[in-house]
Amino acid sequence: MASHTLKELSILYAKKQPKWVEYLIEECPFLDIVPFSEASHGLWHVYEEVESVTGADWAAMNAPLTTVDVTSELKKLDLNIMGGQMECPEDKAKLFGGKEKYFARKIPTVLKKSGMTAEARILYENLRQYAIDQGENINVLDAGGSTNACYSIVAVRFEPDVVGGLYSPDGFKQGAMLDTMPISGGNLYLNSGGVLVYGVRLKAYFGFQIASPRNVAVIVNIQSGNKPTEAQMDDLVNMVRGTPANTKLVLHPKCLTFLNAYKEDALQVNVRDKDMDRRIKAWNGIPFLETYNMLDGTEDAVTF
Repeated sequence: MASHTLKELSILYAKKQPKWVEYLIEECPFLDIVPFSEASHGLWHVYEEVESVTGADWAAMNAPLTTVDVTSELKKLDLNIMGGQMECPEDKAKLFGGKEKYFARKIPTVLKKSGMTAEARILYENLRQYAIDQGENINVLDAGGSTNACYSIVAVRFEPDVVGGLYSPDGFKQGAMLDTMPISGGNLYLNSGGVLVYGVRLKAYFGFQIASPRNVAVIVNIQSGNKPTEAQMDDLVNMVRGTPANTKLVLHPKCLTFLNAYKEDALQVNVRDKDMDRRIKAWNGIPFLETYNMLDGTEDAVTF
């Protein structure tokens, strides 16, 4: 099944509003790189979660061949709605030169916030929570923080049909990232507050699939005094069998500063150097991906 980033989906389906995808991912570096595949049944997706695999093995000449098999569980995943409704009071519409101009001015800000919300939900409610559900030392490492002021590092290895986003073409019917429809046919109506308004609703269908615990892992309970050890960072990469080509270590920029100390210890500066670069951009070749949509030291401590 072919996968596309949101920018590529915009080129394929959202030619009428090419700028909308830029607004959506403006402050979402993780959402920008997630590969999305078309859902198998429009608004829901059927997939197999592999439980065990028996592969081919060597056999002597004229000896029986090894039985190969894949044990899997069939699962169904409903897509989520990314959307909302926006209202414009009658008098405000006149001041802006019409309801269309008002909505056009507000939609970029709405899309930007929508993208940030979607990215945070994928990172916390899908990836991080999935890893935690697998259990400590299976997909979770504990940095040792015990107060509710922690950070996390999420390792994810993207793989077609295993880990990635899902979309429905139904959300692109009008040639935009979000299908738009006037409320009440574009006419004035009384809202719940008794005010005459114009309204528009925005809607798209997206989801996120994780079909193998070998693709997602996390270090939790990170604080300035409880940073991951070098061994834990190595283990995090190994848990997902990470490679530079398809794996990211996702974290808040402030969390990355805790790891700078490991470079600092080996950093040498002579009298001619004018720039002391403490930053690290990758761990054993696996790139860090910084995003402000990870919580800034306000995560609850995870207990096991």
